[in-house]
Amino acid sequence: MRLQTDPSCFSITAFLADQVALVARQENLPPGAALLRLQELSRTPEGRATLMRLIQAAGEREPNADEAAKISAICRELAAWGYGGFTGGPRHEPRHDQRAAA
Repeated sequence: MRLQTDPSCFSITAFLADQVALVARQENLPPGAALLRLQELSRTPEGRATLMRLIQAAGEREPNADEAAKISAICRELAAWGYGGFTGGPRHEPRHDQRAAA
């Protein structure tokens, strides 16, 4: 299955669908289970780091240059969202008034 992300134009739908597809590929899961796994990984800093490594590994193994560019775009977007480990700098802790209630 080809990825839907267009590196030149952000689409949240394609971004999320492709994350599910990549988790499914990397962990040999059906789409529904991959979505649950993606949600699980997104909950903690350790899980987000695991997700970044998983998606980066998919990019390193991708033989198709167009698909690899899409995976790279997904990694850059995740880094911009604070997942780190790709091109982003150090993650800054939110100010006290920005923290979500537990």
